[in-house]
Amino acid sequence: MIAEGRISIEMGRDGDVRLSSNRGVDVARMLRGRSPSDVLDLLPRLFSLCGHAHVAAARRAMFGPQADEMCRSDSLMVLAENAREHLLRILTGWRAQAGPTALNAAPVMSLVKGMKAALGARKAEREQADTLADILEHDVLGARAAQFLALDNIKAFDGWLAGAPTPAKDHLSGVIAKGWASLGASQTHYLPDLSENLLKKRFSDPEFSRYPDWQGQPHETGPLERQSGHPLLVALIKAHGAGLLARLVARLVELARIPEQMQNGDCLVQGGDGLGIAKTARGRLIHAVTQDNGMIAEYHILAPTEWNFHPEGAAVQALRTLPSEADLPMRAHALIEAIDPCVAFEVRVV
Repeated sequence: MIAEGRISIEMGRDGDVRLSSNRGVDVARMLRGRSPSDVLDLLPRLFSLCGHAHVAAARRAMFGPQADEMCRSDSLMVLAENAREHLLRILTGWRAQAGPTALNAAPVMSLVKGMKAALGARKAEREQADTLADILEHDVLGARAAQFLALDNIKAFDGWLAGAPTPAKDHLSGVIAKGWASLGASQTHYLPDLSENLLKKRFSDPEFSRYPDWQGQPHETGPLERQSGHPLLVALIKAHGAGLLARLVARLVELARIPEQMQNGDCLVQGGDGLGIAKTARGRLIHAVTQDNGMIAEYHILAPTEWNFHPEGAAVQALRTLPSEADLPMRAHALIEAIDPCVAFEVRVV
C-alpha cells in the first residue's frame, strides 16, 4: 500500500526466519497540520496501489457519519481497486506452465478508471460490474462467478480444475503437481473485528502502527481471513492446512464475489468519528485521526502489510515451516507473493 519501503527476509537453513522493514511513519506525519480536504487531495498521490481505499478510510475517519453519503461511491472504487490488485497478482505472479493465453492487462488496468467514470449512474455502474464478471468468466475462472462460488468440496474443485483451461487453473494445477498444496501451512490467527474504542486506545501507542498486535500476538488479515468460511476453503484447509493452495483459492473466491458486491452496492468502509476502516485487497486498512480546530493534529495509518508481515506474523510463521531444500528461495517467493505485501521484498538464504 505505502509505495515507499522494502521488506527484507533472511532465511537460515536451520529454519530461522528474520524479517525487517524500512517502512516508516513519515507518510502519516506528512498529513499533520493539514486540513481534511488537503489530506483527501494528497492521499492518492502518496499511495499508488490502494489510493482510493486510503481516501475512503480517511474520509470516514475525518468526517464520521457525514461520510455516509459517499459510502456507496467510495466502496465501488475500493471494489474496483481490489479487483485490479487481485488480477494484477494473478497476471504477474501466477505462472502458467503451458497452453492458456495470459490474462490481458489492458482491461484489468481500466477497471478503476471505468468505475470512476460510471459513478452516480446506476446503469453504468452495473455495466462495470458486468465487465469484471466477463473478465473473470473468460480469462480467470473459465466459469461464471456463481458457478465457481458453488464449488463446495474438493471433488467439485478437482472437476473445475479439469475443465476448460485458464492461466489460473494451470497455476493451481502446477502447485498441486509439485506437492505444494500444503506449503507454508501453519496455525492461523485471523484478525477479529476490533471495536472502535479499542482501536483508538491502541493507536495511543506509537509502535502500534508499525508492529500491531492483538492479545499479545500479530494476526492475519486479507483474503484468507475473509473467505475462510467458504465451504471450498473449509474443505481445502481441512485437507491441506492454511497453506499455499488455500491462499490462492481464497483470492479467487474473493474475486468471484466482487461483481455481485458491485451490483448490490455493498459498503466496504466502516468506522466513526476519528476512525476509518476499508477492506482492501490485502486486508484491513485503518486510518486514525485526531483534529484540532478543523486541522489534523494526529494521524495514524495501519496497513494490512504491518499485520501480515510483522516480524512474528503470518508470513514469518509460514516461512518457518519450509524445509531446507535447494528450492527454498522459490518456495519462499511463492508464499510471500500469495500473502502479498504492498511493497517490494527481498529474500536471502544464509
